[in-house]
Amino acid sequence: MQMATGSERGVALAMALGAIVIIGVIVAGAVFVATQDYRMAANTVRETRALALADLGLNRVVNDWQTSYNTSLQTGDTLKRTYNVRGGTVTVLLTRLPGPFFWAVSEGTAGGLGSQASARRRYGTLFRLNTPQVNTLGAITTQGQITVSGNVTVNGNDVTPTGWPSCTTQNVAGAAISPTTTYTPNGGAVSIQGNPSVLTTSAAGDTNTYFSYGGSNYQSLAATANLTYPTGLVLTGIQPIAVGAVCQVSSVPANWGDPNRASPAGACEKYFPIIHVLGDMKVTTGRGQGVLLVDGDFTAAGNFVFTGLVITRGSFKTSGTGNKFTGAVLAANVSVDDDATLTGNTTIQYSSCALGTVLSSSATFPKQAKERGWVDAY
Repeated sequence: MQMATGSERGVALAMALGAIVIIGVIVAGAVFVATQDYRMAANTVRETRALALADLGLNRVVNDWQTSYNTSLQTGDTLKRTYNVRGGTVTVLLTRLPGPFFWAVSEGTAGGLGSQASARRRYGTLFRLNTPQVNTLGAITTQGQITVSGNVTVNGNDVTPTGWPSCTTQNVAGAAISPTTTYTPNGGAVSIQGNPSVLTTSAAGDTNTYFSYGGSNYQSLAATANLTYPTGLVLTGIQPIAVGAVCQVSSVPANWGDPNRASPAGACEKYFPIIHVLGDMKVTTGRGQGVLLVDGDFTAAGNFVFTGLVITRGSFKTSGTGNKFTGAVLAANVSVDDDATLTGNTTIQYSSCALGTVLSSSATFPKQAKERGWVDAY
């Protein structure tokens, strides 16, 4: 038998150590690769989850929308909402922009907040209120005969009611009528002003002017009414009703909001009801604001003040003293014997700012702007 020399034993030791090192490197490399793969997969999961959370925030802010936002948030005001869901948190910052627009920024965070094992994603979206687009041709628009007598003022020169939010104003006609109808003034105290004072246009004879409002219509607007009344009702003394600082929704006694602006603000100043009458109605004394939809004839019999939009399927009539309507009146006069008759001491004053405010309040929820309304911030 040949005996191994000392040098041969040294080579074997070196080879064994080298093999151990190589195996160690391979194992370490495998562990490193596996760890990196795990971290990359975990990061991908967190990034995907953060993306989904940011998208969730934009959907939740629409689902949780309150119509009070439409009027309570003024330009520059912000509203913050935080939602804690499984796997993370989403924060939405809503900013009111001029007009019917809102800018929403939704940030989703997945994983430990502030740690390395977390991910964030931020989306921004431009929302626009789904506001009814009513074609107001004048302070009063009608497709029936219009007779004005007594101390009546109809003014299409745009004004902003005292204390109400301002806007870009644009004058309209005092009275807009169909080419097939006539305007008859009786008496020297009648004042019709506007640009022009009386506008004869086929649009006043088009039923779409009275019943179609862009993405909504008379029926859909009536379906969202806060207050509904039967036909033939006579209401007297319509006034704001509040318990402490809380405005009370009430049909009888009638609370139609408060068109007056005071300091400090009244409890019902931000209440803009949609009022639907299932036929004819007569009111006398009181005040209100909002959108008034009348399926039949409407009569204001004295000392009644209303700010907003009035749409009647039948006739619109006033009598007595102290009637004032600020905003616009549309009298469809769907029956051939329906006429608009303004008598007594009555004022109809056009106001685009009042219309914009009450119509914004009637929008149920916002919609994403169609073009360039979404951005991936990071």
